[in-house]
Amino acid sequence: MTVKAGQKCTAVRRIFVPENRLEDSWKALTKALSQTTIGNPENEKVRMGSLAGQSQREEVRTQVRRLLASSQLVYGSLDSVEVIDADSQKGAFISPLLLLNTTPFTSEEPHEIEAFGPVSTLMPYKGMDEAIELSRKGKGSLCSSIVTADTNIARRYVLGAATHHGRILILNEECAKESTGHGSPCRCSFTADRDAQEEERRWEASAA
Repeated sequence: MTVKAGQKCTAVRRIFVPENRLEDSWKALTKALSQTTIGNPENEKVRMGSLAGQSQREEVRTQVRRLLASSQLVYGSLDSVEVIDADSQKGAFISPLLLLNTTPFTSEEPHEIEAFGPVSTLMPYKGMDEAIELSRKGKGSLCSSIVTADTNIARRYVLGAATHHGRILILNEECAKESTGHGSPCRCSFTADRDAQEEERRWEASAA
C-alpha cells in the first residue's frame, strides 16, 4: 500500500478478509499504517515519500472522493498529513488512506476506481466462493495475492481467480516474512540463481 506511495501498478487496491475478521483486520491495518513515517526520503526515518506531483495528489483526492460514495474512511486524511524534513503543502504528500466497504457485491466503486496512490479498500466475504467472485469484479487485474496456511484453499482460489489475474502470489507462514510482494527484486535474484546453477551444471558436464 505504501511502497512507492502506492504509485505502482501492483499496489494493493482491494483487500478481502473473512467477514468475522473484518474488525480485527482494519484495526491491525490502521495500527501498521500509523507507524508509517512520511516525508523527505533522504531522512532514514522516513518510510513513504510524496506522490509524483501536485496534479497527481489532486487526482488521488478526486478518486478517493468517488470511492467514498459507497465506502467510509477508517484511516488517514485527505486534507492533512504529518511529514518529516519536508513541507506538507509544497510537496505532493498525502496520508495513507484505508477505506471500508461493507457492501462489496452491490458497490461498483471499489472494484472499478483506482486512485493510484496509497489507497486501499477493505471488504468482507463469507466464503471462498465469495472471495473469488469479488476478485473477479475487478474485471481483470495485473496480480492478486492470497494469504493462507491451507494449500487446498490456495489451490481453490488460484483455479477460480486465475482467469482474471496476470499472476497470483501465494503467501503462507513459511514465505510471508521474506516476501517483498509483487514487483519485487525477487525475479532478478531468481534469474541470477538459475543462471548460476546452469553455469555450474555446464562446468560439471565439461569436467566429466
